[in-house]
Amino acid sequence: MPFPITTAEIMLGVAIVAIYGVAIFAQRRSRRDVDGGLSEMKFNRWLIGLGASTTANSGFIATGSVAVGYAFGLKSLVLAIGWLLGDLVFWYFFPARINSVGRESQATTIPDILVYKLSGRLTCLLRLVCAVIILAGLMGFLSAQWLAGQQFLASAYAVPRLPALVLFALIIIGYSSIGGFRGSIYTDVVLAAIRFVGSIIALTTVVWFALDDRPDFAKHIADAGAGFMSLRSGGIAGTASFMFGFALAAICFGLGQPHVLARYLSGRSPEETRSAWWIYIGFGQFMWVSMMIFGALLRGVMPDIAEPQMGLRVFFQAKTNAVLTGSILVHIFATNAAASNALLVTMAQTITRNIVPRAYRNLNIQRCLLITILLVGAVSILLSAAMHGSAYEVAFSAMPLMGAGLAAGVMIKVMGWRHSAASLLCAVLGGITAAVVWHLLGFGSYINEPGIGTASGLLINWWVLKISGSGATPLDSRSR
Repeated sequence: MPFPITTAEIMLGVAIVAIYGVAIFAQRRSRRDVDGGLSEMKFNRWLIGLGASTTANSGFIATGSVAVGYAFGLKSLVLAIGWLLGDLVFWYFFPARINSVGRESQATTIPDILVYKLSGRLTCLLRLVCAVIILAGLMGFLSAQWLAGQQFLASAYAVPRLPALVLFALIIIGYSSIGGFRGSIYTDVVLAAIRFVGSIIALTTVVWFALDDRPDFAKHIADAGAGFMSLRSGGIAGTASFMFGFALAAICFGLGQPHVLARYLSGRSPEETRSAWWIYIGFGQFMWVSMMIFGALLRGVMPDIAEPQMGLRVFFQAKTNAVLTGSILVHIFATNAAASNALLVTMAQTITRNIVPRAYRNLNIQRCLLITILLVGAVSILLSAAMHGSAYEVAFSAMPLMGAGLAAGVMIKVMGWRHSAASLLCAVLGGITAAVVWHLLGFGSYINEPGIGTASGLLINWWVLKISGSGATPLDSRSR
């Protein structure tokens, strides 16, 4: 007797078919692409903004943001405000410059930018070291994404754990290998639309349930503690320090995440890239804020959820019908899929451009990416299958450490500050070392590791130039 197909499964299947359709469309458009750097893509502000924001806002938005709102109430919005301030600073100074330098250097990856206008053996070493750091950081995070997808399919669709891991990974690997970088951008837009609709459904539904039983809702909110629905978060000094920390994290995140930076490289011009700021920030802030508010309201509707990070799924499966539940499950899938896809493509580009470029010299760009994405996907699945809980946490810590190493180098390069291959290499390695030491000392709760790594990298670059008396001529910053 065949197993009945549920409404949620049908809706997820439709979403996956749509994503694959967009990837196939992108593949056909990609036949006209040349291997001349991502600037040849010439994407407009909507593709840049939605592509970058969807990629940057990974599965944490549908899990961690809900849990933070559930635990701390509206005070959690201070986090989003701090991040907003950092994003505003980042977008004022950097994306247009990143695009400009990318166009000059015909860059596809961050190492391409860092070695631009440098020469010598240390330049080759700088390229290789940065590429290895990127692969290590992104591989850990990609494996963690597979584990998140495994948990999603196993809990939401009752798929056994190992098949769930393999199935989720193969879905993403499949459309990533078809569409390549262009497909990654196009599918990001589809996933952004799914997530936008899902967030509206989530907020509307939880508000309806809160208003439907106001006495119980008010009682549960009161039980959560005084000030749960207040924006105040301690004293002025504490709130300002908290916001400053997250603003700094937002700037370092923007500079140190290769899969997001690639979106800025692909803009049709520096001006077009910079004009995407309101799309990027608007979409990202809506995702953060809506899920935090959902979590706070959920505390009043369902006060006894054992795992608040699963609150979005638990609420809809317990309280609503099959169609609404299916919509939210597709929304959760989309949050994991966007980041996973971008990680795969960025790792493949890093390998083909910076690790073993000669191995692919007889193949066109589309075939290079296809082969490498399949290889990276296979390795990441095996790594995920061997991971356990502690390794899962280690995988997530790899991302801020990678950012601590790369952010200073990217800042130095795109701002046109003096540097050499030796100073950038020392800045990258020194930034990671400083971040690791800071973390081991337990100071991460005061200033985040990427912030310390970035500051250390900038100081090390200056110090190496000072003692060596060398430095490349700053890049021409006109038009940036």
